[in-house]
Amino acid sequence: MRKVKTDNSDLIQYLDTVKELKNYIPIEEYRNEYRKLCSDNIPWIKIKKFKSAHTELRRLDKKRESLIELFIDELNPISSSTARTAAKSSGNFDVLHERMLYSKTLSEKSDEEIVALVVKQRTEAALEFQRSIEQSLEQLSRISSEFKPSSQIRRKMPL
Repeated sequence: MRKVKTDNSDLIQYLDTVKELKNYIPIEEYRNEYRKLCSDNIPWIKIKKFKSAHTELRRLDKKRESLIELFIDELNPISSSTARTAAKSSGNFDVLHERMLYSKTLSEKSDEEIVALVVKQRTEAALEFQRSIEQSLEQLSRISSEFKPSSQIRRKMPL
């Protein structure tokens, strides 16, 4: 099983980015308008002004897409290094192909579904970690109760 990320700053960053994107026109609307300007023989200076007016929108959308790609990679049960190593060492590309299938299946999901899967996976990992800690504490408690240092046996130190 792959290591699950325990720091949720990327999820918070994603939610903040989505919240900020709501202050702008939808990215599809921007892209359609940009394509329309380019195809309508509009002077290049006007196209550049339109593009620069939406720089922040494009930056936020790229950030959102990048975070979603990281989430997809995290959800993929086969790490890229495992897949590459298997392909290089044995010449067997099945693992690499399987990784690509997982990625393709995950990328077909909506952003909300992907984020929900990440939250679920991290929650399950955190609960498992908590159970492990509790079990370790119980074991240590049992060991310490059984371990009684003998106060009767004292070593005399030579002076």
